Amino acid sequence: QVYQRFGTFDFEVEGEKATLTIYMNQHGFFLPFVDSLANEETYGAGRYLEPEPQPGGRFLIDFNLAYNPYCAYNERWSCPLTPWENRLKVPIRAGEKKYEDHP
Repeated sequence: QVYQRFGTFDFEVEGEKATLTIYMNQHGFFLPFVDSLANEETYGAGRYLEPEPQPGGRFLIDFNLAYNPYCAYNERWSCPLTPWENRLKVPIRAGEKKYEDHP
């Protein structure tokens, strides 16, 4: 699938500013990200969100809905890589955690 940059959003986690880029394709919006807990508590290659557009050009970004890509569960799957611009230096302690059986 081909994704295009749609926009960015700024937020704070534990007092630190962060920015993530949202992407879109013909099926909707996509937000891949890696947080500072990657490889320890969360999947090392990142997790995904599907932001929901809201009235007024805003988005609902709920990190509780962050999910692991299929490649987190089986190495035979290939998954989109998280772009460098979406690698956070802050922890996101919500959403799915690391799948323990993954090598």
